Amino acid sequence: MKKGVMTVSIFKEETINSIIKKAKGDKTGQVSKMIKDLMEFTKKAGELGITLEELSVICTTGWYISHDPAMGELMKNLMTMQPPPPDDEFIN
Repeated sequence: MKKGVMTVSIFKEETINSIIKKAKGDKTGQVSKMIKDLMEFTKKAGELGITLEELSVICTTGWYISHDPAMGELMKNLMTMQPPPPDDEFIN
């Protein structure tokens, strides 16, 4: 077992049941695929050293963007913004 990994379940049965109900109720299969994809991506994120807290911020931001197009546009602009040019006079 990796250092720092919790061995006690932190998952609420009510939440697990809600996820299962949504997956079973989705006749398109998109929910099940999304759950599988999230599990694979988050597993890889953990392997790359992204913490659970960092992952939470990333996923929560994505969720908020799905509910607020203006926030989505703001995040898009922030992610594509070029860094400022170096200020050699400040450094020297």
